[in-house]
Amino acid sequence: MNPEPDIVLFMIPFCPKCAAAKRHISEISEEHRELTMKELNMLTNMGAALKHGFLTPPAMLVRGKPLKGTVSKKTILDMLFGD
Repeated sequence: MNPEPDIVLFMIPFCPKCAAAKRHISEISEEHRELTMKELNMLTNMGAALKHGFLTPPAMLVRGKPLKGTVSKKTILDMLFGD
């Protein structure tokens, strides 16, 4: 059984805020190669999004904790590694 990724991004194509979130996650992934990431399209994975209470993108799970809306890279890093 595979462990859950450190970050799961729930997004939709052509969403500018989703693209910004994806950029943050890509930068974090390059800086911290030990982290695992996964991207889910909310249009084709709505069940998974709703399971976590996500109705609108972007949203993400950071080590299992929900994070909704547009957030900074610092916010994501703080959730991963503490303040």
